[in-house]
Amino acid sequence: MNYTTITIDFNTAYALRKAARRSVCNVRGRLYKTRNQIRSRINHHKKMLRSGARKRSTMILSIVDPRPEKDITVLSSNYSNDRINAADGNFFETYSALQDKQENRNRLDSHDTQEDDHYEDVHVLSHDHDEADGNNKLLRWTKKENEILYKVSLSTIENRLGMTIEDEVVASNTLFDYVKDVFSVADEDHDMLLLESSSEQDILIPILNVTVIAASGLGAKDPNGFSDPYCLLGIMPPKEQEDEGAIDSLNDSIETEVDGKKNKKKKKWYKMKKKNKKKKKKLKLRDKVPEQAIKQTRVINQNLNPKWGESFTIDLQDLQDDIFHLEIWDHDEDTTVFGAMRNINEVSGVKGMQRYFKQIVHNAKNTDGNVDDFLGSIDIPIKDIPSHGKTDWFKLEGKSEKSKAKGKIKLQLHLGYRKEEDEEETEQVEEDRMNPVECYRCILTQLVEHELKQMENSSRWDGTLNHEAVYLLHQIAIQNQLSQLNLAYCRWLAYSKAHTLYAMDYRFLHSLLKMVEEQWKITQQTSSKECFTTKEEVTLAESFDAFVKYCIGLLRKQRDVFPPQKKNVVRLEWLLKCLQHLQALDIYEKLCPSQTDIHSQIINGIHEGTTEWFYRIRAFTEPGTSTDGEMVSAIAAMTNTLNLDLVRSYKYTGKLYQAMLQIDYFSIAYKNFDKLLGEEVIELMTGVNKSLKSQTIDTTEISTSLFELYLALKDLLGFKQYLNKSDAEALVLADYHKYFKKAVQNWLALAYNKAIKRIEKAVELDKVEQVDAMVKHSTSAVDVACCFGQIGEFYSKLDWPDIEGSYVFVMKITDDICRAALFYANIIHKDLISKGYYDDEGQFDVTDQLCIAINNIEQVRRSLAVLPKSLNWDKLFTLVAMKQGEQSSEQCKASLKEMLASADDDMVNIILKVAGRVGDKMRPDVKKFIFQLAYAPVKQSLDDAITPLMQYLDKNLITLSEGLLQINFQRILETMWQVVLDEMREQVIGEHEQHNQNHHNGHSLGTHTIQVLKSTITDYTKKKIGALPTMKKGLEFFVRLHSALEILLEFFNADGKGLSMEDLMIEDYKTLLSCLVTNKSTTEEIITSYYSRRAQEQMSRSDNSYGELDVVCYYNPMDSKLIVEVNKAKNLKALDCNGVSDPFVMIELCPRHMFNLDPQRTKVIKKTLNPVFNQSFEFNIREEQCKQRGASVVFSVMDHDMMFSNDLEGEAIISLETIPGINLHGASQQHSLKLVKPVLTAEDQTMFTILGNRHGDKKASDFVKKRYHAIDQAKEV
Repeated sequence: MNYTTITIDFNTAYALRKAARRSVCNVRGRLYKTRNQIRSRINHHKKMLRSGARKRSTMILSIVDPRPEKDITVLSSNYSNDRINAADGNFFETYSALQDKQENRNRLDSHDTQEDDHYEDVHVLSHDHDEADGNNKLLRWTKKENEILYKVSLSTIENRLGMTIEDEVVASNTLFDYVKDVFSVADEDHDMLLLESSSEQDILIPILNVTVIAASGLGAKDPNGFSDPYCLLGIMPPKEQEDEGAIDSLNDSIETEVDGKKNKKKKKWYKMKKKNKKKKKKLKLRDKVPEQAIKQTRVINQNLNPKWGESFTIDLQDLQDDIFHLEIWDHDEDTTVFGAMRNINEVSGVKGMQRYFKQIVHNAKNTDGNVDDFLGSIDIPIKDIPSHGKTDWFKLEGKSEKSKAKGKIKLQLHLGYRKEEDEEETEQVEEDRMNPVECYRCILTQLVEHELKQMENSSRWDGTLNHEAVYLLHQIAIQNQLSQLNLAYCRWLAYSKAHTLYAMDYRFLHSLLKMVEEQWKITQQTSSKECFTTKEEVTLAESFDAFVKYCIGLLRKQRDVFPPQKKNVVRLEWLLKCLQHLQALDIYEKLCPSQTDIHSQIINGIHEGTTEWFYRIRAFTEPGTSTDGEMVSAIAAMTNTLNLDLVRSYKYTGKLYQAMLQIDYFSIAYKNFDKLLGEEVIELMTGVNKSLKSQTIDTTEISTSLFELYLALKDLLGFKQYLNKSDAEALVLADYHKYFKKAVQNWLALAYNKAIKRIEKAVELDKVEQVDAMVKHSTSAVDVACCFGQIGEFYSKLDWPDIEGSYVFVMKITDDICRAALFYANIIHKDLISKGYYDDEGQFDVTDQLCIAINNIEQVRRSLAVLPKSLNWDKLFTLVAMKQGEQSSEQCKASLKEMLASADDDMVNIILKVAGRVGDKMRPDVKKFIFQLAYAPVKQSLDDAITPLMQYLDKNLITLSEGLLQINFQRILETMWQVVLDEMREQVIGEHEQHNQNHHNGHSLGTHTIQVLKSTITDYTKKKIGALPTMKKGLEFFVRLHSALEILLEFFNADGKGLSMEDLMIEDYKTLLSCLVTNKSTTEEIITSYYSRRAQEQMSRSDNSYGELDVVCYYNPMDSKLIVEVNKAKNLKALDCNGVSDPFVMIELCPRHMFNLDPQRTKVIKKTLNPVFNQSFEFNIREEQCKQRGASVVFSVMDHDMMFSNDLEGEAIISLETIPGINLHGASQQHSLKLVKPVLTAEDQTMFTILGNRHGDKKASDFVKKRYHAIDQAKEV
């Protein structure tokens, strides 16, 4: 059975108890209603009995349906008696409260780790910050530096570049207002600085940065199916009407770019251009742009999908009207017809041949030397280029609107400014200037600080700036042509600095680190220059070092900075990712080669942070006084705090460190706590144990604090399972329990004394009433069971780790609880004695006091059944078996079970004494009613004769069923059943015969229960009634009692609600029933029953110790003859002095009143134990005779003796109903019958006595004499 223990507070339990008492009236009302219904059933039952004929009537015990009974252990967990608890200062309740407090504390972590949206971040500043950081400023500018940065911002706004998308349009006034707010500049200062900025700013020349990336799908111009493409690019002036003279003057200076030779036949070439102009063809780049302004890529031979990847910078004149123009040409070095004809071997296919002839014609016509083929061009207005640049594929166009070009080209376009070089300015010392990178970083820092000030909640800022700030920074970057590496460098410096003052999202910082790494690698691969200047490298190295130190500082204080909320755990995860990523950066290794490994710094930070936090908790929990009790409580509180931290470390923090950095954070923290706490505990407990041994302190006061400390240390040591084996064995507190052994011993001794006093107080305050409508016991039983449960809970929470100590403690607790339970039972029993329950005088009545007293003892007895589970016996036995072997484990198990069984038996004996007394009290009335039933007048019906007995039993047993627990009511029923059987047997057999058969009564119920009951049954009847008159017992006498016994059997069974049939059909019942059945039967029926029983026993017999007899029996219906063949016997017993026998076999048909035939016999076989007869015998009988019940063939194997009477070797019997020819068909078969020697059984003795008492019945006397003679013959020689 599983027992659940639930603990509630005292006030709730007291309220439950008062509510239960208030419901008693209603409960009693329902009980009275039930009782009236039962009485109505009794009256109806009496009417049915009286109106019945002499036929057998069915009478059922009117037992109230057993209601569900709450278990005592469940009730005790929900019940508390404040008056009894207060008597010993709530000794046990204090420990239970400590256990609950410890469990609740262990459950706190699941609530603490839930995300709380209202949690405010705790930000801890590093110890290495300077005074400027203390003022919550990222950077502190001088007034002059502030003005310089402001002017740069104004200049950037005035010189905005690129097309702006409508969603990104920011008005200049809006930008001016924004920077005024950022730099805290007044309106009048703004106007003055704006003028200064306009007058002081350098001459800025707009430029276009072009990267020719690749082309795709170009047309094939060479006979081999390929082209040799290259690009010409430049800026075209605005489209306008141009005269031919202008064109001529422009083209006078153009030279062929590929071969570098000047055109010697310009006039003819110009004439061609004029003709082309007339044909309205597009002008080529050479026609519009001076030679020095044209940029050219390299030639990529034989490729229709060339990849250049070349970058160019082109000056712009007008950002609104300039047009970027690009042409792609196919380079051809064959300038003559003869040169083209030399390449005929490279021609492939029909199209190739066509290209070949076109090339010859083209070379023949172009005598000016320009033999390159046009592949396509593009025009892009500068005003259409966005400020953030443009990277895209552009479709190539032909020379005219009608001609088409194949393919497309991919370009990257960015706008920017360059300063016009001034020799005088370059000679000046630029002390007042900031380089563009530094300027961008400072302005970004200023914008970040302004953004943080504007935020109402700075919790985990992800670095997002407002629209104006983003636009301003973008313009600064493009106007100063800052690289992506420059931007990544500036962003990291600005945001990592802001991180030291404000809580930021570490995912954002991690992305900045990745950006620095990526751009640094790209720049190293694409540029031969150094990525950073020396100053920038120093600055970046300092920022890395400051970031690492600050993060390590946060990790030291992570219990404050990253409380165990889900979102904070995520922040810690990304912080660790930042450190992990920084450690892996090549740039960090290059710039900070002398710095300590970050991994080692983190481990040192964990050590230092754990130690600092321990001493902080110690200072917080330190008591005001230095008494032992307060010191123990303080250490317990500190240990509980450490336990909670370890739970969080293992569940959250430790997993992060392990997964990301392979740092065993939990082990580091745990070993630190163990070392620091171990020193405190050992020093404290050494002094406490001395005080306990000398008894100089109040054990009651300090034991509670010691138990709390023990539980806290037990939880702490429970975490060692997560350490490796070597670390777990080296713990300072590994054997912490040894320091509490004396404290536990004192507590157990104190607990037993408190339990005894509580039991006495509970009985003193006990009231004879039901605590609950469904619970049939009083308050004292609940109080005692509750006390036992609390002791069990104490040890369960103690969970003593030492096996030897555990066994001692379990034995002590089990013995104490058993003694206390027996003490309670004796008090209840003595209370019954003192109230006259055992007095002989006065009328006996079943009272609530009697019922509740028995129930109280039973409920406390039940509370002992949970001891093996509450004290965890199975775990103890397993540990003992593992350490000391199975034999020791079995010895421990036997000792504990014997102790518990002994206490259980003692309490059951007390209950049985009370139950036996109920039987003694009711015996005189039962004896009277059974006597009246047995000797009722012949004319009186059985129903009328048995009604007084039934009414008496029904009345008393109903009262008992209402007030007793089911098991106690069963014990009362067993007692009353035994009383009824005893009194009926006395009427049937007589007092003298009853005493002669007392040796059978020990097996009446087959249990220890009835043995105790029999010891309590006295000769009370003799004193009250005296000797019964001797009356003649005729056949009607036994018939009446037999029918009455059947009615009483069903009465006590009560359709399964009373005693079970197994409990009713005890040995005394069987003996009485057999006696009644035999007495009411005729002599022939008795003898027939005897042989029928013998035949059944023969079929089930397996013992062949007296030998076997092989026979064949069958019936021949044609001749009406029974054929019996005796073949042989084997393994007979030697009955003669020579060690053998002279066997022969007697064959007789029984019973004699069915077959009036003489027996037949075989020949005598001399001196053998395995005789072979092989003789056949015939008996003339009818088939109907063979089918009668009991008809048998009896085989008696005899030892022939010449001098004395023959000895009986053994008997065997076959029922004639089972032989072939009667009810069975088929061939005859041999039977190997096991021989048996007749002995006088109790059943046979009863039968022989009954038949022997039938004086004048010759059949009866002959049968008895014959059977006694056979028994005498069977005596061994």
